Amino acid sequence: MSEMRTEEEQIEAIKNWWKENGKQTVVAVAVVAASWFGFQNYESQQQATGEAASAIYQQVLAINNSTDEAEQGRRSVLLDQLSGEYQGTVYAQYAALFNAKDAVDASDLALAETLLRGVMDSAQDDALTQLATARLARVLLAMDKKDEALELVQASTTAAFEAEFEETKGDIHFAKGEQDKARDAYSKAVVAAQRIGANNPVLQMKLDDLAVSQ
Repeated sequence: MSEMRTEEEQIEAIKNWWKENGKQTVVAVAVVAASWFGFQNYESQQQATGEAASAIYQQVLAINNSTDEAEQGRRSVLLDQLSGEYQGTVYAQYAALFNAKDAVDASDLALAETLLRGVMDSAQDDALTQLATARLARVLLAMDKKDEALELVQASTTAAFEAEFEETKGDIHFAKGEQDKARDAYSKAVVAAQRIGANNPVLQMKLDDLAVSQ
């Protein structure tokens, strides 16, 4: 009988606890479940968005070098789509780089500067930031903002862009009439390029021209 009473008491205790706490428990479980499924849904949406943006970007690459007017028009539409519909993705930043190049080709350096600064401010990938920085420095050099351009390329944070930073630095010093500094930067750029197995005949030519001029 004592065992029966003990079991009955346990059951009664559970019933009483459920009356007092059951509602809160159900709510807590519901909140946790909603958060979990919400996170799962967010992850799925992010993946779908990335895949869609990637598909559009691949189309851009496929027609990027085409000289056909219709395909160039389509390329422009696709880049606008990446910039507008997929903001916050890396593909929108890639689109900004393409649009910046187009702006340079159209001699709209102010627009190119704006686009490249936008990439620098928003990119989470260090390599992408470095690429935008190097290109912006060249745009600023073309705008005769030599000191501002030089400040951008004082040092690269990744070995892959060290040669480009040093070459750009050499171009800026050369434009300022500082041939010794230009030669030093070009020399460093050649070494950095060799370190990663890159071959840059134009860079070597710049260095050789300065050596001949002495």
